[in-house]
Amino acid sequence: MASQVDLFAPVMTPPKAAAGRGGPRLWVRRLAIFKNRQTIIRDVLLKRGLNIIWTPDMSSSGRRALAHGSGKTTFCRLLRACLGEPGYATDSQRSRLMAQLPDGLVAAEILIDGVCWVAIRPLGLPGGEFVVQADSIEDAVARGRRDSDLGSIDPLIISSFFSTLAGATPPEINREQVWDVLRAWLTRDQECRLGDILAWRSSQTQTRSRAQVLGETTKLTMVRLALRALDAEERAAAARERELEAMVENDRRRHTYQQQRYTEGLSTVRLALRVGEEVGFDDTIDQKGLVSLAEAALAEAMRTTVPKSPDVGAIFARQKALNAERETLTTKQQQLNNDAHFKRGEAERYRSEANLGEIDITQGRIRVCPVCRVSIDEIKANGCGISLEPCDLAALKTTIAGKQKIAADLDAEAHGAEQESKIVGAQLIQLESKHLELETEIKAAGDASRTAQAATKEIQDRIYRARRTLDDVRALRDSAKNEKSAPSSASALEAVRAQLKAGQSRARAAIRTLEERYQGIMAAWLPEGISSTIKLDGHGLKVDAEFAGRGEVSTAALDSLKIVAFDLAALHMAIEEKADLPAFLIHDSPREADLDGQLYAGLFNLVQQWEEAGTPCFQYIVTTTTAPPAELQNEHYVRLEMSSTPAEMRLYKMDI
Repeated sequence: MASQVDLFAPVMTPPKAAAGRGGPRLWVRRLAIFKNRQTIIRDVLLKRGLNIIWTPDMSSSGRRALAHGSGKTTFCRLLRACLGEPGYATDSQRSRLMAQLPDGLVAAEILIDGVCWVAIRPLGLPGGEFVVQADSIEDAVARGRRDSDLGSIDPLIISSFFSTLAGATPPEINREQVWDVLRAWLTRDQECRLGDILAWRSSQTQTRSRAQVLGETTKLTMVRLALRALDAEERAAAARERELEAMVENDRRRHTYQQQRYTEGLSTVRLALRVGEEVGFDDTIDQKGLVSLAEAALAEAMRTTVPKSPDVGAIFARQKALNAERETLTTKQQQLNNDAHFKRGEAERYRSEANLGEIDITQGRIRVCPVCRVSIDEIKANGCGISLEPCDLAALKTTIAGKQKIAADLDAEAHGAEQESKIVGAQLIQLESKHLELETEIKAAGDASRTAQAATKEIQDRIYRARRTLDDVRALRDSAKNEKSAPSSASALEAVRAQLKAGQSRARAAIRTLEERYQGIMAAWLPEGISSTIKLDGHGLKVDAEFAGRGEVSTAALDSLKIVAFDLAALHMAIEEKADLPAFLIHDSPREADLDGQLYAGLFNLVQQWEEAGTPCFQYIVTTTTAPPAELQNEHYVRLEMSSTPAEMRLYKMDI
């Protein structure tokens, strides 16, 4: 039985690249750090296959220098920056770099399908990054940036590796962000401590990567797309699921709102009809329902007699006639007064003229000439010096008498006009009394009209409320019926989720391929008696490992080891071109403190076996403080060795 178990034990076999493949499709050949365009601070040659960046700890170096602070993570971040990541340092680190290296540059020779592209990023002042096809970093630096140059390597990598993925990504990720997201997976932040297969970027690093803000579901979708474990049918079902989930949520909110409106409306109509909650919509043997009660209330409201308003128009017609009569009399009185005043004035004028020629009766003779006002005696004695004709005293007397008569007649006419004016005044006084009576009648009619209008409005409002209550009762009854028969999006959502489940079943073939690689890596790496699985279900992608007879074992070391094995399994598939990923991977200090040293050494030996199995068609870069196996402690595998002290041994060869 034991031999049968061993027969099916997982076996790790080195990956086999496609026929004719002479190297990785994507790898970094060289990374250089410049103080300025003429001075190189650090020049690191990398190779295909395994690349170790080593800062020996005290147990390895024999010195008291700390293994941390030499620049391992910075080296990884500079590589990522040349591979297109926006942020290569935190704000505080960047400020120090700007102060120490204002003209500094970092550059990398990146080979894509055998073509060398040089990516250059400024370390000091922002701006000026570019990507150009060149044979070497020095050629690109000497050439300088031109307007036609690319600003990032991302478009080249996307067109080379992700042309099919670009149209299938979740809506949160556009075509230009595909490499940004998958780069985060293949070059995990050291700050994430390999805590989860989807933990790629920490907010502490300030990378400005899109992966830093994506949800778990979106990142899992990108992993499945890259592993070819998500087909078009399942993607369509997933998109439909998102739509239906939004519809279900809208239905839920609408239903909640409608229920609230229904409850409030039912309470309102019951209050209007003055009935309790025991009364339903339809009639029962014991009592009338809400519909019948509302119909009866409307019929009663419509039977109410509308009060008749007084004939205010006739009253106003009488008032108009009275005002016209008063205006006529007032005009007539004014004319009479004016006529009397005029005739009194004319009479006074005629009397004045008559008085000028009056005869002094007391003397018995004419004293003065009525024409020239000269004494008659003097005229008789000396003659008249004015008139050539002698004075006709008889004619003068006749004229004076005539003027006195005219004055008397005018006085009589004026007196007649005054008397007639008094009569008209009396008539006006009588009209004023009638006018006051009419004003009182108008006020009373207005009050009565307003009262009638208010009563009419009250009746109309009562009819409106009764009609509205009836309409509301009928609408509430109809909505209660429709609510019971209304279809829900929930059933459609369940059907789509069934399609998703079927899609996940189809995806298990690709997941099974990944699982076989994962199991082989775990079997080669860990002691005998461990079993490992990768499961894809509705809760996500889960990576497990357990020892025989002990069940699932979880420690920080084992959990990080599972993540490393998962990444290596994906790298294995990428080498064999069974995944839409470049065969490129960076692990920054993957050893947790309690991971056994021999197990950790197995990581290096495992990747070394892949490299030695044939032409290495991958690039794996790993930083470490723990010494790699002795046989790998040479320049072929250790591409850069650093120390925290002295400063010349750090990445920048200075204090930053």
